[in-house]
Amino acid sequence: MSNTRCSNNRVRQYLPQQLSDFDTLVQQVFGQPRGFAQAGHAAASLWEEDGSVQLEVDAPGVQRDDVGLTYDKGVLEVRLTRKSPEGERKRLHDERAYGDFVRRVSLPDTVDPDSIEATLADGVLRVALQKRPEAQPKQIEIR
Repeated sequence: MSNTRCSNNRVRQYLPQQLSDFDTLVQQVFGQPRGFAQAGHAAASLWEEDGSVQLEVDAPGVQRDDVGLTYDKGVLEVRLTRKSPEGERKRLHDERAYGDFVRRVSLPDTVDPDSIEATLADGVLRVALQKRPEAQPKQIEIR
């Protein structure tokens, strides 16, 4: 019996070399995840507008009591729970995802944590974060 290893393992040629390649392989086999369940979190948009930072998170089928919003050390955490329908269903096809979803968003130091306001309407969580007054652009008077 020899101590040399077989360097020509044919199974290795079908396995991904990196973790990101594994995601691509899974997507090719099972399809691209969509909507609420994409990559294990809810889809979100973040932008600046008129002295504030705005965040919108897709939350279809989520009730207000099933949303958690916390701000700690510059990170806003959004937790959503989408409950599965009660009762037995004979599923023919289902692309909806149920369970807990978390988004963490790092925010600039200019955000005033005391100004955070959130609303949930039409399946969208909207969060407005005002910038600190000292972070607002200042008009300089010319003499």
